[in-house]
Amino acid sequence: MAFDVKKNIIMTIASKSAILILNFLVLVLTTRLWGAEGRGVIAMFMADISLLAIIANIFTGSSVSYYLKRTGCSRLLAIALLWITISSIVGALIFHYFEKENLALFFFIISVFLGILAFFNSSYVGTQRIKQYNLLTILQPLMLLIFMILFYYFWDSSYRAFFYAQVLSLVILTIGCLCLDKNRYSLTDMKFMVPVAFRSFKFGLQTELSNFLQFFNYRLSFYFLTYYIGNASVGVFSIGVTIAEAIWIVSRSISMVQYSRLLSEKNEIEARKGTNEVAKYSFIITLLILFVVNLLPGELYTFIFGSEFIDVKRILLILSPGVLLIAVSNVFGHYFSAMGKLRILVVKSLVGVLVTLLLSIVIIKRMHIDGASLVNMSSNVVTSLILFVAYWRYGKKEK
Repeated sequence: MAFDVKKNIIMTIASKSAILILNFLVLVLTTRLWGAEGRGVIAMFMADISLLAIIANIFTGSSVSYYLKRTGCSRLLAIALLWITISSIVGALIFHYFEKENLALFFFIISVFLGILAFFNSSYVGTQRIKQYNLLTILQPLMLLIFMILFYYFWDSSYRAFFYAQVLSLVILTIGCLCLDKNRYSLTDMKFMVPVAFRSFKFGLQTELSNFLQFFNYRLSFYFLTYYIGNASVGVFSIGVTIAEAIWIVSRSISMVQYSRLLSEKNEIEARKGTNEVAKYSFIITLLILFVVNLLPGELYTFIFGSEFIDVKRILLILSPGVLLIAVSNVFGHYFSAMGKLRILVVKSLVGVLVTLLLSIVIIKRMHIDGASLVNMSSNVVTSLILFVAYWRYGKKEK
């Protein structure tokens, strides 16, 4: 059956919209139940988990999608499981040394199962099983929401209920994936092969190096805010950032589907034509969403999240230019990744980190949350412009 791009884009946007609603409900509950301080603890924990996930993704991310048909599931899974275990142990030990909330065990368990699920997600993209990908990504926040409520009312009313819910939902989903895909994996083929590991590492490192640097573009301001002001400020800022990044649902959805298609596209002209079309749709839809979001009154955010979150509207307004440009540059980034042109992704992310670091040192201490918003917006604008120029120049060479 031919890979229907438009159908899969619509299906993925629909599923991502459901995920957006579910994540928004989780966001509201965490702020309502545990306030800015509790939300800040959760935001910093998830930021640290996301950082470790990037390292794990060297063997569970795009390298899986890229080499799946060339190498087979079982060999890639054997390498991924070993890497996930080692990186999670090291990450949990480092996290335990710096954190004060005694959450290291949660950190280890959650990072292990997130890594395994990331492998399955990448395998679904690599084999163009978009329905399975969408189902898995929907079930994760749905189960988190349900279990979080249950744990809060029947087990632990502290913010630890969030982490209990994370663990249970990830374990159940992992077991489900293993059962459903059991025929695709063979224990006899699950061998650690050095050539396979080396190829996967080389490809994955280039991709994840870009993501690693991009992480700091998005989250370095969290650490500066924590250092200068405290967890409560991160709690407020994280709400604005989360809502802004949720607007990327369209860009990420259609970019992922386009990426899956580009992996098997041999015609360079058709590849660029499809990428241009997707970029256009991403720009228009994101612009409309931003227009609506910024028209909403500030009182709505305090009504939803509480009086501590009065600055959310201003945060969103400052972040908007960067959000719009990233929505388009995400499409070009996936294009370069599918074409194997990974160096430009590393370069743009490295420049973004330098911009983020320099501006964070200069303005966050003085301007606090507004300063952090300006830092994120500036970094997003700079990295997007780099990708725009690179995509244009690459197109001229191909002609």
